[in-house]
Amino acid sequence: MLKRERCPGCHGQASTTLYREPLDSPAITRYLLAHYQQRVARDFSGYDYELARCRHCGLAYQAQVPAPALLEEIYDQWLPATERALVAARWGLDDYRYLAAQVEFMLEHFRLRPGAVKALDFGFGWAEWAKMAGAYGCDVCGAELSEVRIDYARSVGIPVLDASALPQGEYHFINTEQVFEHLLEPGDMLRRLGRSLRPGGVVKVSVPDAAHSLRKLLGARSFAALGEADIMPIAPFEHVNAFTHASLAALGRGAGLALLRPSLRKLYNSSSGWMNPKSALKTLARPVYRHIYPRSTFIYFARPA
Repeated sequence: MLKRERCPGCHGQASTTLYREPLDSPAITRYLLAHYQQRVARDFSGYDYELARCRHCGLAYQAQVPAPALLEEIYDQWLPATERALVAARWGLDDYRYLAAQVEFMLEHFRLRPGAVKALDFGFGWAEWAKMAGAYGCDVCGAELSEVRIDYARSVGIPVLDASALPQGEYHFINTEQVFEHLLEPGDMLRRLGRSLRPGGVVKVSVPDAAHSLRKLLGARSFAALGEADIMPIAPFEHVNAFTHASLAALGRGAGLALLRPSLRKLYNSSSGWMNPKSALKTLARPVYRHIYPRSTFIYFARPA
């Protein structure tokens, strides 16, 4: 385990400890064994699950985080290699509509032929977004740390780049879905991604909203009080950065990016499922919640032209 001595978002040195509990406490041990299906064989005595909050940008983060060797073990051994089959079994029409709407918005925004749009799916997981963008004809590639997922992406024709050597000024659009909560240095990474954008390019950052989970944990002062949904945004080892709308917006500003409020016309024009009442209500409400009265942790940032 490593100790983060400064804010991973803005590099601020002043922080407040929000919560601390031993990593080998009964509650955390039960969670790890259940979540990773008995694949955790390490002894974490002497280490803490410690949440801190930066006094400058407001980002909450885990102060003790996995070292590189443990990170590789988590993502290639603790998480099941069969997860791709589980994703395919779980996803339905609305999930693919959601991806399609995001790709269509990207094309609406830039008003370019799909083949002229260069896109990067950063931290692509099982490459669902990259595959959808490719199906629309976009010039899309990906970057990922997990060798299992890299092998899968290559098997379905997605070019994979070295995440540490991305080209500068290359991409119209960079997609990051459930990535920045995992990164040890999210501020540095967003700055790097910003430099990889063309002038006027856009990076999408979507992360879990940790506001409710933080309130519940700080109120109860016990990890045992959290349910599965509460734990997810602040999960030990994996979700080492706990974002709110305010701290995510601050991350973008610190990277020299401007908050982009997308055109409602373009958002609605790239949506489908209108004939299903439940889908239609979600399609109608989502853009307003995310971009007109912004409190969500789904944000588009633009590199200044």
